[in-house]
Amino acid sequence: MKLFARIVGGRRVTNPTTVYERNRLIRTMPGQTGAMAASRFGYVIS
Repeated sequence: MKLFARIVGGRRVTNPTTVYERNRLIRTMPGQTGAMAASRFGYVIS
């Protein structure tokens, strides 16, 4: 049901500071970002 809500639901309004910090993390530690995404979704990206 949560997956269905994600697919159907609209985009949330995000804080610009959060977006900036997320982009900075992606640039500085791409492996860390992948690990966080994998732990959130429950699988390993190799």
